[in-house]
Amino acid sequence: MRGRGQSIDLQYDPEIERTARVNRKVVWLLKSVPPSPRTRYTSPTPTEPESIQSPKSKTMGDANPPPRPKLSDYGLAANRGRLTHVFQPANSVAFDIKTSIQNHLKDKQFDEFDNMTPHEHLSHFAETCEFCVPLATMTDDQKKHRLFPFTLTGKAKDWLLTLPNGTIQTWDELELKFLERFFPMFKYWEKKNEIKNFRQGKNESLYDAWERFKLLLKRCPGHEFKDKQYLQIFTEGLTHQNRMFLDASAGDSMRVKTDHEVQTLIENMDQNEYRVDAKKKKRGVFGVNDTTTILESQEAINKQLELLTKQYHGLTLEKPKQ
Repeated sequence: MRGRGQSIDLQYDPEIERTARVNRKVVWLLKSVPPSPRTRYTSPTPTEPESIQSPKSKTMGDANPPPRPKLSDYGLAANRGRLTHVFQPANSVAFDIKTSIQNHLKDKQFDEFDNMTPHEHLSHFAETCEFCVPLATMTDDQKKHRLFPFTLTGKAKDWLLTLPNGTIQTWDELELKFLERFFPMFKYWEKKNEIKNFRQGKNESLYDAWERFKLLLKRCPGHEFKDKQYLQIFTEGLTHQNRMFLDASAGDSMRVKTDHEVQTLIENMDQNEYRVDAKKKKRGVFGVNDTTTILESQEAINKQLELLTKQYHGLTLEKPKQ
């Protein structure tokens, strides 16, 4: 066969078909067997980006590879070495607290499900803070921020720990958040309705009824009842017998007395009844029936009425000076 400017010598193969089969078999074998690593050819890529480099090459090039994270490390590495469960207000100050102060703070710890109201707890806390003398460089807010966590437990302590660190600036701010959390509006209306619906117990003394009523007022300092209103609520809630005693002590009726005079009558009767009960307990007299108790109370009231009557007549008979 002759081409353009070239001559190719072709050899004659009498068994051309057999030779073709052998050549196809050799090609198939070469394709099925992978080449040796020594003969593998890889073209150099000096500009290969780091994202497509093999992990092995990166590890070999790093003198101090990062530690391999374990399953137990998740959730711990982010908070390792940090105090994550301590209430930290802004401008906090650390100082030593006497053991007696700590015991007094923990004596009446507040919990969400405790019978003590938030206002009672704050009142007790304020009294305790008076025993702790602050440092010269410490403010009153910093002192209260330091001591207040010792007075909480249970759900109340959990609530305090949820406050972000450094967000509380003053004690008034922390006190307001405390009341908003543990004295919401529905509890306010509950306490106010307890005052409005006050009733003296069947076997409850006047002394116990008056003390219980004052405690209801204390547990709801924002009740908005004026002196005249809450005295009317209390007197209307008394038993018929105690109302009669108060009317008799007033000379005719409590309605002709001022608010201050009515409260004075209630407290005087209250103290007389308390003294009678204290004398009975001191003598060891127990199990006195209701009739005897009523008679003794009536006797004390009669003595008081005689004294009030003499004072009243003394004022009316006194002649004005010329």
